[in-house]
Amino acid sequence: MGSTLTDVVSWKVDNLQSTIESQTQTVSEIGENLTESVNNLSATMTEKMDNFTANPPVQKIEKTIRIAKESWQVYLAMFISVFTLIFFGATTIWQESRIEKARISDIKYHYILMNGSISSEGLDSIQSWFRDPEKVKIIEKQVKEYEDRVEQTARALDQKHRLEEKINELNSQNQNKNSGK
Repeated sequence: MGSTLTDVVSWKVDNLQSTIESQTQTVSEIGENLTESVNNLSATMTEKMDNFTANPPVQKIEKTIRIAKESWQVYLAMFISVFTLIFFGATTIWQESRIEKARISDIKYHYILMNGSISSEGLDSIQSWFRDPEKVKIIEKQVKEYEDRVEQTARALDQKHRLEEKINELNSQNQNKNSGK
């Protein structure tokens, strides 16, 4: 009985061990199959994501662009308007500079008239004075004051002449009355 018990226990242990080994092998196969399935799923998902991000699905749209006859006229009118605005702006700026040069030349002329005459050296010094804007303002003020004085003198002389004519007229009328009596 001792040997049978040992044989039976041995057989049971061997049986259990073979069952454990077969179950371990089955679990291992299931694990390998599961790992392989997960890896395949992961690879497939990665491939699909890469394909989607690299080449997203595109819907091809064919579009024909046609310009209506009226639209080019609008663009042409806008272009002409902008060009005209730029042209007139440039012309205005150019005219302003010409007007300023003429004003400066007029001030120079009146300054020379104010002083009677001028030599060539004096003309050169006047040219250099007119490069300084502050000096131009001073000279312009002097010329304006001089012209105001000349205008007042001319008005006073004109009034004097009218008064003298009136006096002469009154004197001649008085003489005619005296000679007629």
